[in-house]
Amino acid sequence: MPPCLPVPGPEVCDSSADDFAAGSVDAGAYVARTAAGGGQVLLTPKVAGEFTGPALPAGWVVTPWLEGGSGTLDGGMLVLDGARVGCEPLLLSPRSVEFAAVFAPRPDQHAGFGTNFVDVPWVMFSTKWGRRLYARTHLLNVEDRKCSGDWLGSRHVFRIDWNVLDIVFSVDGLRQAHFMVPVPGHMRGLAANQRLGGPPLSIEWMRISPYAAAGRFTSRVLDAGGPVEWATARWQADVPEGTAIDVAVRIGDRGEPDRRWSPWRPVPPGGRVGGASRFLQYRVDLRTADRSRTPVLAAMAFGYVPAPGSTSSSVSGSATGFQ
Repeated sequence: MPPCLPVPGPEVCDSSADDFAAGSVDAGAYVARTAAGGGQVLLTPKVAGEFTGPALPAGWVVTPWLEGGSGTLDGGMLVLDGARVGCEPLLLSPRSVEFAAVFAPRPDQHAGFGTNFVDVPWVMFSTKWGRRLYARTHLLNVEDRKCSGDWLGSRHVFRIDWNVLDIVFSVDGLRQAHFMVPVPGHMRGLAANQRLGGPPLSIEWMRISPYAAAGRFTSRVLDAGGPVEWATARWQADVPEGTAIDVAVRIGDRGEPDRRWSPWRPVPPGGRVGGASRFLQYRVDLRTADRSRTPVLAAMAFGYVPAPGSTSSSVSGSATGFQ
């Protein structure tokens, strides 16, 4: 389980997928699970493939590339061995795909956009000859560019911006290639390992834009175990340019069904919550002006100071909140 964020003194926090799943979202917000059991709150993508659960997500299909090829969910990832996986809808540009994956240092592993990676067009990251990662496109002609750095053998987040007139490839936020090549036509999110046996291609998740313009997540009710004075609020988030996260909190001092809540009030990162109560709930409003990008909340923590004479104890990680 991912650790909560460090705050002075005891804390209540959310950081696991179970923590966030115990809250609620509107149609514009989305809770995801990482392979390590961590949680993420983000704007709802047009297409999402989360391969961290016990079953293949709806709308995604594994097809053997070779006889005996397979896609197996293992350790919070989809392990492709002589097989490919793709989403059912065929899409037009402009689209952006992001995916977390582990490419092996061997040839013929690919991920990005395509129809089946046999017919054109396709736009993909590829191991090609095996020891380096390449950014590649193909419509009338193949365009190849070797990516700088070593991106094989460990998890990274890959991104392809399939625009109307150009293609941009990035890894962990670092631009790797830019092709001034229009690639018209319909494509789907796709990943494939064309070889059977040996190190596989592993995909944790794949998400395709556009993202919802705005969404709201409301947390479970966090319980400090007794009366406390609320102190610092901290959170871990990725907030790309053009996106934003706003946090508000409320506190209450009674159990259900007669919990008395304060009004919601905004709190900045590192800001003081203030007030005294046993219970706390937070609300996150996410928004983006760039529908190809989303802010991502990964952890939220609230420090507190036990009230004089109280017996409150720290509640963190996967602790059960009052619902």
